[in-house]
Amino acid sequence: MAANTQQTDDELSGNLLYDKDARVILMEILKSLRVLTDRIEKIEKEVQKIDGIKEGLSNLSTRVQTNEETIVEIQDRNRKVEESVEKMVDKYSANAEEISQIKDRMETIGEDNGTFSNIAIKELKADVLDLKCRSMSDNLVFSGLAFQREESCQLKIQNFLLNELDIPYKVNLGSVHRFGKPGLNGARPIVAKFIHRDELEDVLKNTFKLKGKQFGISEQFPIEIERKRKELYPVMKKAKNEGKKVKLVRDKLYINGKPHVSLDTKPNGTEYRDVLLRQAQQNSYRNKTVNERPFKRSRQESGNNDAINEETITTPM
Repeated sequence: MAANTQQTDDELSGNLLYDKDARVILMEILKSLRVLTDRIEKIEKEVQKIDGIKEGLSNLSTRVQTNEETIVEIQDRNRKVEESVEKMVDKYSANAEEISQIKDRMETIGEDNGTFSNIAIKELKADVLDLKCRSMSDNLVFSGLAFQREESCQLKIQNFLLNELDIPYKVNLGSVHRFGKPGLNGARPIVAKFIHRDELEDVLKNTFKLKGKQFGISEQFPIEIERKRKELYPVMKKAKNEGKKVKLVRDKLYINGKPHVSLDTKPNGTEYRDVLLRQAQQNSYRNKTVNERPFKRSRQESGNNDAINEETITTPM
């Protein structure tokens, strides 16, 4: 009995010792498991971070791919733009060369046609001047007639022709009006357009009756011709005083049948225009139905009537 009791106590003591060791071991195991669990949780967190990084890398990869595609498109566009620019440069170079050639040709043509252009310009000027002369061919300018308010220029001319020139009939006039700058008496001259050329000639034939009076009558010419005629009046007067046969046609003076050439006349000046004017004058004479006087009469001013008479005058030497 006592032996059994002792055996039981020993077994109990051994079991207790065994339980203590097991508990220690279990505690160590539990501790290790906790440490392992913490590590696993940390690993899981890191894995979650890696997943986020992986997702970010995936998005970044998508964006990079998109950018690469955009870059490819931009490169393609740049290539096309470069090709277009190259074509434009080539076209510009070709155009520049062509323009240079055209410019050279134009300069050559301009040099070659310089004389022709000058002749063409002279022809145009001569045509314009001839048209001016034709438009004024039936006009007479009356100077020295006093101005009155509410005057009738046509009636004034009719009375003047009757009273001063003894024209017994009523002259047929078109437009009659004052023009230009005032004369010596402060009145502007009157220009009258004659309907019939023979009536104009009749008036000119009677201008000698105005000698010594303040009145003057002259044919109307363009300012270019008037300026030249004024330069020729002294030459014409001198030639007449020398007994030479003179006549003044528009702006051309003929002495003894030969055209007068001024000493200061420049070469290639108005010769070409004068030829055209003479031809036009001859053609106009052929087309006239009324016999015109041989030569034109210039302005008849008092005290200077002999100096500017355009008709042919022969004075004994």
